Amino acid sequence: MNSSFFNPEFLTLLGLLLLSGAFAGLLAGLFGVGGGIIIVPALLYAFDELGYSQEFTTHMAVGTSLAIIVPTSISSAWSYYKRGSVNIIMFRRLALPVAGSALLGSWLAGILSGDALKAVFAVLALVIALNLLRKKHFILGNELPALPKMWSAVGLIGLLSAMMGIGGGVFFTSYLTAYSLPMLSAVGTSVSLGLMISLPGAIGYIFSGWNSPNLPPLSFGYFSLLGFLCMIPMTMIVAPQGAKLAHHLDKDKLKRWFAFFLLVMSMRMFYKIYN
Repeated sequence: MNSSFFNPEFLTLLGLLLLSGAFAGLLAGLFGVGGGIIIVPALLYAFDELGYSQEFTTHMAVGTSLAIIVPTSISSAWSYYKRGSVNIIMFRRLALPVAGSALLGSWLAGILSGDALKAVFAVLALVIALNLLRKKHFILGNELPALPKMWSAVGLIGLLSAMMGIGGGVFFTSYLTAYSLPMLSAVGTSVSLGLMISLPGAIGYIFSGWNSPNLPPLSFGYFSLLGFLCMIPMTMIVAPQGAKLAHHLDKDKLKRWFAFFLLVMSMRMFYKIYN
């Protein structure tokens, strides 16, 4: 691609990143998720078009996505905290296992190939899509399980979310509500725990890729400052608007459309991996 910042191809990619950032912010506001499920594919496409090496484009997309989620998570968590919708006791008990598993996930991702990391993303995107399409809400119990069992569950969520480049909100919320935690409290606590994935995870990707050769300009390990600066403004601007829209739109219909999008994206990733 031409190196000029004003050629049509670059401007098209810039528009894609800005639009994707806006969409990610909208999802964060509507569903309490970090938006990584949108950010990672958009960054993958942009990095491919910019001619970045296939060796590390997936790692950079995931690492940059986690960094973008950090300020969004802080903003959302603070908003829920002010409304008393964060279970502080639960957050304190689960924060350390989640953060540790996110660091482990970023380290594991660093030793996986790009295609293996794409496969992880595609499988989990498929799981999220099927979960969104499920009409009946499953219940595992009327009260939360003992801490060791919870640590194992949230640790697995943190590990997989860090490898996928998402904040884990959709997994945490499903898990907590399955044990009859009120939805608002589950979402607020999940958003807060998402910060314990995104921040350690992003730092882990930076260090994991620090000595990688031939990284593109404005890269710090597996973190692209260019991708971050292009997407974060729109994400932060649109997220509050998404929260407002949540009170006026048919969220069940939105979830079905979002699930359909994830199914298509997941199938497309599998196709690219095996072809």
